[in-house]
Amino acid sequence: MRRILSMAVVAGLLVSTAAQAQDANVFRPSGPWALDYGDDYCRLGRVFTDGSNEVEVGIERIRPGEQVRIWLVGDAVRTFRGATETGYTFLPSQSERTVQPIRSSRAGLQVMSLPEVTLKPFAPPAPGARFTPPPPYDPAAEQAFAKGITAIGLGKGLTRPLRFETGALDAPIAALQACTDDLVKSWGVDPDKNKSLSVPAIPQGQPWLAANTIGFADFAKMAGNANQVRVMINAEGKPTSCHIAWATLGDEVNGGICKSVMEKASFIPAKDSGGQAVASYWMGSPMFLMPPMGGGRR
Repeated sequence: MRRILSMAVVAGLLVSTAAQAQDANVFRPSGPWALDYGDDYCRLGRVFTDGSNEVEVGIERIRPGEQVRIWLVGDAVRTFRGATETGYTFLPSQSERTVQPIRSSRAGLQVMSLPEVTLKPFAPPAPGARFTPPPPYDPAAEQAFAKGITAIGLGKGLTRPLRFETGALDAPIAALQACTDDLVKSWGVDPDKNKSLSVPAIPQGQPWLAANTIGFADFAKMAGNANQVRVMINAEGKPTSCHIAWATLGDEVNGGICKSVMEKASFIPAKDSGGQAVASYWMGSPMFLMPPMGGGRR
């Protein structure tokens, strides 16, 4: 069992006072970044204030890779009624991107989650260019890119733009990377081998779930890559365990998902840099494991 270290302080992180648009409500840190080693997540957290209001900003990962989930907890994050998208910007040099946020509440405070965003914008191929898969995740390159980010801005969909003066994000992202390496190790996977895989574990023989495993009314609960299925896989490509991260479906439904996965799943095993099969994991949406819409029951 992986022990949770309750918000252990990540020290030595600098704060920037760079300016952005004058109409933005500017929040500055009221304390250091802190790192939470959860059983199935890694989360950076920091409290920011504009002098009157406080907002907690969290940056979270459930596995190594470029994607992060950004959490904002506080009633100062106000959206227009009916707004379906939120604009976010990593300042000072990026342009605004949009995402469909997930809203909830915690201890009476408003919570907004920006699911599965990346620090570096996705660069689509040029028109007519041949598609090539993205390069493997490069932690050092991500740290170098994060060093140029000094603030997070929120714009589209909010009643007033907000800016959080984070300071350079290279040190916080390095801490998050170290945490996810430790997370993978707690699953029984060598983090160094996992970083240098020549081939990841590849699912084969889907669908593994019956069409009625998840009710249509529950589909919306999986928005934003929630309820991710994590399957641990041995060097023979067989599943050894199943777990749900960012769970949003009921225990009975998720229990049925994992039961079917353990009974039916098969993978082409991951291979290390030398081409040898190694233990690894696969993570994805349960929708990927179901028949196509209209495909009937199995």
